[in-house]
Amino acid sequence: FVTRKITIALCKIKVNMQKKLYLGNIEAKRDWGHAKDYVKAMWKMLQKKYPSDYVIATGKQYSVKQFVDLVLKELKIKAIWKGKGINAKCYTLDGKCIIACDKEYYRPLEVDTLLGDAKKAKKELKWTAKTKINDLVKDMVQSELKNLNDNK
Repeated sequence: FVTRKITIALCKIKVNMQKKLYLGNIEAKRDWGHAKDYVKAMWKMLQKKYPSDYVIATGKQYSVKQFVDLVLKELKIKAIWKGKGINAKCYTLDGKCIIACDKEYYRPLEVDTLLGDAKKAKKELKWTAKTKINDLVKDMVQSELKNLNDNK
């Protein structure tokens, strides 16, 4: 769960509990959604008289790097990226490297792009994902900052 890894690490970096985050392929694209939307979809499936298979997805795709950028923005950490691929690094404006790519985190059978098509769920369940990516990031960051504060 790279989203969780990112939010935990960047929140810790924000409060000076961690220095750097290591990631693999930051260009990999995923269809990320909020658990509350997916639980609602599951509930709607359980209300059906006959079972069926559904794809539950947002239909929108973001790269790992885009997700990182959204978390940085939510945490008000101003940073810039330098380099590409395995050599990509993210620096704070005062020059500290806070994110680096590491071959160790590249998956040998990496799927570069995952995007779901939830048309059947929309049609039969009258379901669509409601939570936007910015709200997902905000919820994750706020939750992690609270966890860090509670555990001090």
